[in-house]
Amino acid sequence: MAQEKLFQEKLEEIMQDREARFLEEEKKQKLILNKEVFSSNYLPENIYHRDKEIEDLTEHFIATRHQKYCSDLSIYGVTGSGKTLVTKLVFKTLSKDIENTYYVFVPCNEHKTPSAITRYILTQIKEDWKGRGTSDYIQQIKDVIRDKLLVLILDEIDIFLKNDKSNESLIQILSDWNNCVLIFISNDPGWHECINDHRTISRLHFTNMIFEPYDSDQIYDIIKDRSILGLAPGVITDDDLWEIAKFTAQYSGDARVAIKLLAQAALYAESDRKTNIDFDILERAINALEEDNKINFIESLPPQHRLILAAIYCVNKSLRTPDLDTIYREYTRMLIGSKIWRTLSKNTIRVYLDELETYKLIEKETGKGRGRGKGRNSTLIFPAFDTDKFEQRIISEMRRQ
Repeated sequence: MAQEKLFQEKLEEIMQDREARFLEEEKKQKLILNKEVFSSNYLPENIYHRDKEIEDLTEHFIATRHQKYCSDLSIYGVTGSGKTLVTKLVFKTLSKDIENTYYVFVPCNEHKTPSAITRYILTQIKEDWKGRGTSDYIQQIKDVIRDKLLVLILDEIDIFLKNDKSNESLIQILSDWNNCVLIFISNDPGWHECINDHRTISRLHFTNMIFEPYDSDQIYDIIKDRSILGLAPGVITDDDLWEIAKFTAQYSGDARVAIKLLAQAALYAESDRKTNIDFDILERAINALEEDNKINFIESLPPQHRLILAAIYCVNKSLRTPDLDTIYREYTRMLIGSKIWRTLSKNTIRVYLDELETYKLIEKETGKGRGRGKGRNSTLIFPAFDTDKFEQRIISEMRRQ
């Protein structure tokens, strides 16, 4: 027993020593101190370069704090220009200590149907709500806001309207209410063209507010602030922050892209057990971003193009010869029994492959040999995108469908 006790004490001593070393190493290698500040849902205390927009929004809607109706508003601008962030913060402040005005922010990318939106509104303004469908939800909303005011912010309204043509009926209903103010947020300045009924547009009477893209100086200020809040001191230099800012300004003017690049570079540096972000790490983060954008672009392609890319992916993954004949056989196999998609001819697939090569989504390796007959090897076709991300996002969605 005494020997066992000595062994246990020795083991605990070793464990404590190793754990202390481990924790010290973890502390040294920890470059990201606060992941939250890099999240797309993070609401920073400091909003840079949007003073005018904040003032204009506050002035426009200050009357709603006193239950007074004001005109509807359409807010638009490029992705990552601060539309959602500024609107959330302004209405968060406007709603303080107010009882007779309801401010409801609806993310339409999450709630894409009239039923989902009206149910969500109801959950925000009433605790003991009931109902089984859109008409039930609408009636209860009307009952709750009777003699009160509802300020409804519909973020990414274009997604909701493009999802189904009949969705515009909800906008028509809401625009008829005298005690409902509507704010529409979109990347597309022409989102209202999705509304076919001109009477709905005439009832809205909305004014426009434009959020311009950020320039490199403005993006630098934003990511400098995030680096101070989220990273350990000395992880990134001002020169590298400027590189991110200049790249993002030329690329899109999207502040969220710059924040994502900063976070991704820090993650790469951590995984490589480095103490700071160097040029090579930054290049890796930029390349990863471009691969993400390729997948985003593939998601926007017509279904037949995505099917062809899926066939190319499957053929290459199974190590079969990725020539046109093999790819076409895989493509036709994928469509066996489909009642939705018509199988295209091989010549049409050939034309589509030329398009995909133009988009730099595939690479061709021309066969060697002379002539065009048996003496020449087949042209091989390879994917020119991140196949792991393609599997996760494109192939998995096709399987669900």
